[in-house]
Amino acid sequence: MALPGDEDEQRQGFRLAFEAAPFTLEQIWMKYFAIGGGAGMTEVHAYVHGALSLPPIERDMLAHALNESLNGLGVNGHRAGYSQAICLTSDEPKSDEGES
Repeated sequence: MALPGDEDEQRQGFRLAFEAAPFTLEQIWMKYFAIGGGAGMTEVHAYVHGALSLPPIERDMLAHALNESLNGLGVNGHRAGYSQAICLTSDEPKSDEGES
């Protein structure tokens, strides 16, 4: 079952990273749950296999759990993507030169 648009792409990216990782889905789910993930193991399994849709925040926490686990082992290679690009911006207003 294909999921709509970006979710399917994110799921496929997660699967690529997960399949190359030295972890079980249960280990990643435990990490995901520990950082606040709200989906159960059955729902995560269904999502990974394309049978269930998850909200962007849940997909992002799942991706983060996998990526953090890979980083913790120093594993190089593919990482799971997030639902949105993360852009760092300065919250400080720019000062105009010559203003008094």
